[in-house]
Amino acid sequence: MNARNNFRRLSPRNFNARHALAAVRLRLVARVDFLVARWLQRCATNIEVAPELFKTEREPLRELRRA
Repeated sequence: MNARNNFRRLSPRNFNARHALAAVRLRLVARVDFLVARWLQRCATNIEVAPELFKTEREPLRELRRA
């Protein structure tokens, strides 16, 4: 048995643009998914940290209103 017969080379006759575009589309979707997941993670981190950064003291405001 000849091993070369089991290997099909990609020739212009066998090249299908739909398959190539589908592969490119899958890679693009995977990259966009990765970027969106990273952006959502940063947003979640900012939401967790924001209350500590913008914590305000309510006591001085009450004292100012009494005066």
